[in-house]
Amino acid sequence: MGAAANLRRLMAQDPVLTACAVLSAIGLGAPLIVPPIRNAMNRPEPVVPPKLADVVEGMTGKSRN
Repeated sequence: MGAAANLRRLMAQDPVLTACAVLSAIGLGAPLIVPPIRNAMNRPEPVVPPKLADVVEGMTGKSRN
């Protein structure tokens, strides 16, 4: 039995376990994939996140004066 047949059987018998395995593989692979992509973007300075007060003001429309 090949790997594809085993994977197909696992997906049919236990789809939740298969989904967990896929999400785990993505989570473990992300640190290997994301930094080279980020470095390829060549951002000279880091992006500063907005202040929480500015976000709340923008969402509610109320000024915090």
